[in-house]
Amino acid sequence: MKKYIYKSIGLLLAIVTLSSCLKDDSLVLDPDKGTNVIEFQNLSEIVVHGSTIPLYSLSFEIANTPTIVPLTVSYSGPADGAPEDITINMGLGTQTMINNYNTEQGKTGAVGASNEPYVILPSNMFSLTSNSVVIRKGQKTATMNLSLNTSLFVIGVPYVVPLQITGTSSGTISGNFSKILVNVVPKNKYDGVYQSIAGTIQRYSAPTTPTVGDALNGSLAGNKDVSLVTLGANVNRITGLQWASNGGAVGGVDPILLTVDPATNLVTLSSGTAPSLKAIVGKDNKYDPATKTFTLNFDWNQTANKREVLGLVLKFKGARP
Repeated sequence: MKKYIYKSIGLLLAIVTLSSCLKDDSLVLDPDKGTNVIEFQNLSEIVVHGSTIPLYSLSFEIANTPTIVPLTVSYSGPADGAPEDITINMGLGTQTMINNYNTEQGKTGAVGASNEPYVILPSNMFSLTSNSVVIRKGQKTATMNLSLNTSLFVIGVPYVVPLQITGTSSGTISGNFSKILVNVVPKNKYDGVYQSIAGTIQRYSAPTTPTVGDALNGSLAGNKDVSLVTLGANVNRITGLQWASNGGAVGGVDPILLTVDPATNLVTLSSGTAPSLKAIVGKDNKYDPATKTFTLNFDWNQTANKREVLGLVLKFKGARP
């Protein structure tokens, strides 16, 4: 009998507790009690996800007139838009932001190296249109402009503009996106989108035993485009080079870097992830400025599981966004 009494008491307590919980307003999400977060919107893809301070890389043509970069700040909160006008103060960040990013990402190399540290853009090369913006009531964003004097840029210097939100009349400043770094890259004359109009890749099971030949993203892959991204005055990274058969990046050697000798238009090739990658001696590795066309032949893993890219032809198609 006692057993049944104890069970009845336990059941009664559970019902009372559940009833109490259902009446407890502290468990109900109240939109009016949410947090309003103020932060920078992404300018582009973040270069290194997970970095303490997000860095965005933007490329620009050299121009004699100012180049305008919109900087958008956003409101995120429980309401569908700002509940009132929100004034946001923002401006230039600090050298410490750049120093910390360089340290975190191992940017401690020599000038011209792939791990060359970022440097702050000199003050005569940019300006901010204002030190504050207002997100109007009912709106979610507001924009101010960063003006760049690209005619003063030195190609190959890894410039960065540090920016930060310093205050807001309402809401909470984001801990992750209140500080950003904007890497501004002047494009060299080779930068752009190129059509891959020819090229094959030959795989070997041993240095002299060919196994499988495959088209690159040339005619058999629908003439897919690749991009040449400026890294220096005469150095570019090839992005988008793929196997035709599976659509994947050319095995393990991305990024592929090409360097043009402006005096001879001859090209050398390298890869940070495949130190053995090099141009094939006796085959064309050159740039034709008249047709804006690259002809490339290179290989890697020359002593085991050799790979050869043969007759790769990249023809300029247009400017890169």
